[in-house]
Amino acid sequence: ELANYGEYSGNPSRAETREYVKTVFDLMTRKRHPKGDKILIIGGAIANFTDVAKTFDGIIDAMKEYADKLKEVGVRIYVRRGGPN
Repeated sequence: ELANYGEYSGNPSRAETREYVKTVFDLMTRKRHPKGDKILIIGGAIANFTDVAKTFDGIIDAMKEYADKLKEVGVRIYVRRGGPN
């Protein structure tokens, strides 16, 4: 059951990425799924001009803020990303 598909290409800043990810985490952590854990896949091909390190700093910022809620509702996160930095 796919709940959402989103994209953050275009070389967003750390702050822009953090706010985007916080929105996704807010939606994912509102309630536990009755059938078990939720899965978040962060993936992408090799980025041509997006600074992957900068965007992942934003993702990590949001994860730190939402860590307890993510654990509470059973969110598992998988990452597959390539690119510079």
